[in-house]
Amino acid sequence: MLRSPWGRAFLALRENPIRALSLGLDTRRYTLMAFAIGSSLGGMAGALYAPLVQFIEPNSFGLGMSFNLLLMVIVGGSGYFFGPFIGALVAVLLPEWTRFTEGYYLLLYAALVMALMAFCPSGLLGLIERVSKVMTRRAPPPSELRAEGTNP
Repeated sequence: MLRSPWGRAFLALRENPIRALSLGLDTRRYTLMAFAIGSSLGGMAGALYAPLVQFIEPNSFGLGMSFNLLLMVIVGGSGYFFGPFIGALVAVLLPEWTRFTEGYYLLLYAALVMALMAFCPSGLLGLIERVSKVMTRRAPPPSELRAEGTNP
């Protein structure tokens, strides 16, 4: 879907709605389409969640859960497909790994997340992409490697 005309329109709308409008996209139509697709996926998730827990109440979907889901998206990398999956791994595993600090694990968890957001605002996958670009820039291309004994 990302490489289809719809996907490109959604990407253009996300990046700069005014530019997308100036290119002739019906931004209102695509915004409503994005809302409809997201709502249908949310409805399907709710239909699958209800039989799993066998009891639905409003307290299961509180503000803390919303913040945790948002944290998962941001920590993993919101512009990447696998970003939320990596963010979910971090949001679930990091508190468990820091439990050895007993009562201070939430403080340590918050400090680690704040440091992560300060030093890599594009998420973990953005950090990995930046590091890989730096590593490929440092390695000289094979054409620049000279044989021993030749003068430049």
